[in-house]
Amino acid sequence: MKKSKTTTEKAVPKAEKPVESAVTKGTPIKPSPDQSPLKKAKATAPKPAAATPEMPMSESVGLTAGSIWHYLDENGATSVAKLIKELSEDEKIIQRSIGWLAQEGKITLAVVNRVETIGLKE
Repeated sequence: MKKSKTTTEKAVPKAEKPVESAVTKGTPIKPSPDQSPLKKAKATAPKPAAATPEMPMSESVGLTAGSIWHYLDENGATSVAKLIKELSEDEKIIQRSIGWLAQEGKITLAVVNRVETIGLKE
């Protein structure tokens, strides 16, 4: 058998080139119009409780129940839809208030020709 004439040379490591940074010397990169530059958010203090006149749900329902009672006392029995239009309160609050008055036995509820009517008990 013949040996091949290849000589074994040790691999000499090549001198590594320093990696250049990705910064280009041309024009600076500007954010696109869609992107706004990052800004630090300013710390804002929470609004004081006196500035927001929200009241608890139960208090709102109770006051609306009083408004419904006074409306029915002045105008007589009416449809629930008309009552919702006449009062400035949210419909959900009005419905809860009607339930409150019904539970207390203060009103009568009836359905006449598919129209739900509400009136005060006599």
